[in-house]
Amino acid sequence: MSATNAIFRNSVFFFALVPLFAVWGFLVTYFARPSGTVHPYEHIHGMAMFGWCLMLITQSFLIRTNRRAIHRQVGKLAYVFGPMIILSTILLANLKLNVRGLTPDGLYIFSLQVFLLIQWVVPYTLALKNRKRPDVHARFMICTVFSMLDPIFARILFFNAFQADFSSGMFEYFTYSFVNLILLSLILWDWKSHRRRDVFLPMLPLVLATQIPSFFVVNSTIWHSFASWYMQLPLS
Repeated sequence: MSATNAIFRNSVFFFALVPLFAVWGFLVTYFARPSGTVHPYEHIHGMAMFGWCLMLITQSFLIRTNRRAIHRQVGKLAYVFGPMIILSTILLANLKLNVRGLTPDGLYIFSLQVFLLIQWVVPYTLALKNRKRPDVHARFMICTVFSMLDPIFARILFFNAFQADFSSGMFEYFTYSFVNLILLSLILWDWKSHRRRDVFLPMLPLVLATQIPSFFVVNSTIWHSFASWYMQLPLS
């Protein structure tokens, strides 16, 4: 089996794990909360993210079972879920920033929302741009999952292993290392199997560029000013 075919056929198992861990991670902060305490923005964001995950699972399963025509039809949902994810993240970031204020936690979580959105938008855009190149398209679709792993596993760690403020950055040492290990494994695997370095390798500097600011930018005057401006936008 070629490296490309292996990605097409086996990514379904990787994708299927994401919503399972997401339910675990967001059980306390979303699923177990009384319905009246959950803001509509949170529902929209949750539906968009789970919709994206289910689409990835369905798409990879359709490729695995060689149902390419249906795969192309289901793929049109990317034009629905993608804008929903972007818009709901923008709105939710404004809402949460107004709830938390310009506190260490508020500024830190706002930085995560901004930079992880960038980390998601880039591979999403490139996946759509390369939709007629299945080998490239599939790889970029895999990369859209990376930004989802930090919010999921940070919550799993917070509620099950550690009790520390999010603003400490403690969780990101674990979650970012986990994401980077997956990405490095994909880089090495793709090069060893097919001598490819056109997708996963360029994703590495992007991922690092959207991870590093979380540790340094939060306490800066520029970030504080940007967050203050963003908080005052009439979005929530």
